[in-house]
Amino acid sequence: MNLSKTTLSLLLLGTLGLGLTPAFAADAQTPAMGSGMMGAGPMGAGPMGAGHRAMEKGRWMKEAPVPMLMPIVFRHMAELNLSAEQKKALEDWRTSHMTQWHKWRTSMLEHNRALRDALLKGETGAALAPLKAAVDKDHREMLEHGIRQVEFLHHTLTPEQWEKVTTLYTHAGK
Repeated sequence: MNLSKTTLSLLLLGTLGLGLTPAFAADAQTPAMGSGMMGAGPMGAGPMGAGHRAMEKGRWMKEAPVPMLMPIVFRHMAELNLSAEQKKALEDWRTSHMTQWHKWRTSMLEHNRALRDALLKGETGAALAPLKAAVDKDHREMLEHGIRQVEFLHHTLTPEQWEKVTTLYTHAGK
């Protein structure tokens, strides 16, 4: 009898897990580069802060300073009817920038951690200056990379594909 209850419980949990995963995944948004404070909007409004509300239903994408279109393009490649040349250009972009992104992200996380640790230790003034400068530089680089990515997509896609992607972006999170 115990074996039957255990088996039934595991089967039920497994079924629920398989049903919930696609449901969450279908509504999930790909995080933007810098979906932290740079993309979350002003903090402090309301009990949980505006950043919390922005994360609801993918609205964080709308509040990011640069529209994150690349995940939409990759998610809707078939629907966009991309040519072989466009697919190659997109893959080449992703491949060439992924290595840079991992290196940059590691450095950015180190800079963020160093500033956070210094603040928690009570550091002020001159001790924070180089740490703040490093974090500012990372954010500027993130912004520039995002802008270059949007410009690349605008150049690579046809006007019709561009319109479709921007429409998908506009409706994301609704």
